[in-house]
Amino acid sequence: MAINYLYIDDDSTDRANGTVQGLKKEGRIEVFLSQPESTWEQQIQFIEDRQKEDKLDGLIIDLRLDDYANTKDGKKANYRGTSLAQEIRTRQKEKSIKEFPIILFSANDKITQSLENSGRNLFDVFIEKESITGPNIYIEEYIPKLIALAEGYRSINLSAENLSEVLSIDISVVDERFVSELNNLANNPSHVIANFLINELLLKQGLLIDERTLAARLGIDIEQSSEDWEQVLSSLNEALYKGVFYQGWERWWMPIIEIWWNKTIHAETYLRATSASDRVEYIKKELKLTKIYPSEKMPKSDSDEFWTVCKGNNRPLDPVDGLMIDRQENLYPWQDPDYVSVEAALHRTNINIWKNVAKLEEERLKELQAQYRRER
Repeated sequence: MAINYLYIDDDSTDRANGTVQGLKKEGRIEVFLSQPESTWEQQIQFIEDRQKEDKLDGLIIDLRLDDYANTKDGKKANYRGTSLAQEIRTRQKEKSIKEFPIILFSANDKITQSLENSGRNLFDVFIEKESITGPNIYIEEYIPKLIALAEGYRSINLSAENLSEVLSIDISVVDERFVSELNNLANNPSHVIANFLINELLLKQGLLIDERTLAARLGIDIEQSSEDWEQVLSSLNEALYKGVFYQGWERWWMPIIEIWWNKTIHAETYLRATSASDRVEYIKKELKLTKIYPSEKMPKSDSDEFWTVCKGNNRPLDPVDGLMIDRQENLYPWQDPDYVSVEAALHRTNINIWKNVAKLEEERLKELQAQYRRER
């Protein structure tokens, strides 16, 4: 049975229809396009009617719904996406509207300029309209995420009594501080729980890690090792995250990777304290692979005991060779900080992604800038 999303946007029908057709590829999602009603009361009623028809598993909305008049009555909406989302979340808490994901689909400048921090928690996912660069991004990224969100909300609703069940793993291997924080949310609305799982587990490296970080921690250069990389992943199938929202975010459990390193690879050293070349040799020997190759250090780096990925150039990095980036003061204990390499920091590579180094790193960055200016 297809998953049903309602998409509300005041953009031109032709342009919005392009998004609808992209999301409907493969027939796994049905998307109903609607221009915003003139008042939020009318819009809420429309949403409730869709719910009664059992045709609402999620909502996609633009941030600015009041830019253009709708074609039905020639009026502009007198509300924005944030106020509509706030009203829906309030009614979901009151149980007059069922819980479902809300996706913000808007232009990047609108998101950064108009959305206050307090409004960010209303939405499960942000999709920038500018990110739609071709049909493949729907199939590879956005369709899986929308499916994951709709099905994930159902799982959360069914596991209200024991939230740790949504992780689909033996809880004994999971950091008990994370499990405690999760179970403390048991009486909260589903969107609060979903927000915590997405933003504090899936989108942060630490307890779970993504493919790039996994490759860095195994010391493997993915591009050079494409022939045998899938064999490595197959060996790590037990570590693959299969919990709530897994379809939209491919992740691996770090505690199980550590177990795999000891019991499958039979390494004689701690993974964290092993060089990339030695990690690869251990893996090649135990998995009987020949075509995996170690990652190389970046310029201005000393260590190849890689543990993270540079936010500037997406290459493996040992945090000792990096600079912590800004706005990470309130990480949970199970989360790892993000870093930018010295090379990327000096050249301001992709600075739009990492913005600034942390305050405690500013003096060190100045010293590095002065040092490398003298050496030129």
